[in-house]
Amino acid sequence: MNYDNLSNEQKQELKEQLVSYADKIGGTNQLLTLIENIKNTKPNALLNKQATFKSDTIVITWQKSIFKDTLTTTFNAIKQEDRHGDILKGLNPKDYKSTMTMMKILKPITIKIEPKDDKLEGFEFTILDTSIAKNTKISFIFKVLFFYNVSIIKKAITFEVK
Repeated sequence: MNYDNLSNEQKQELKEQLVSYADKIGGTNQLLTLIENIKNTKPNALLNKQATFKSDTIVITWQKSIFKDTLTTTFNAIKQEDRHGDILKGLNPKDYKSTMTMMKILKPITIKIEPKDDKLEGFEFTILDTSIAKNTKISFIFKVLFFYNVSIIKKAITFEVK
C-alpha cells in the first residue's frame, strides 16, 4: 500500500478502522506494540506450530499451523493485490495455481486477538475477505498486523484532515 497516494477520505477510513481495532485491545499504543512484537518475532509469528502468539498483554490464536510456502504465497498475493487491486490478475499459470491453493488453505482460518485484560473484548477476523463474490482479498487487519510497515500504521492512526 502506498499510503501517500491515498485520498483524504481513504486515509480517514483507514484511521477509523485502526482506531476501532485499537480500542478493542486497549488503545493505540497496545496495537502498535503488538504489531512491533509480531514484526520482531523470528521466524514469522504465523509459522508457530502451536498456532499461537503471545505478548505481554495479548494472545493471538488461529485454528491450524501455517507453513512457510503458504505464508510466502500470501505475502506475494498481498503485493499483487496492492499493485493491481486483485490477487489473481495477471498471474502466470504456476503462480495462479499456488495462489489458489493458498486461498483454499487460508479461507477457513480465523485469527482471534484476545487481550489478557478481561475488561477488553478483543476481536477476530478471517485472513481472506470473501464478502464480494469472485473477488477475494486479504483482510485489511491481517495486512496491518503481519505485513505492512509500522511507520505506515503510525501515519494512518495519526492522520488529520488538513
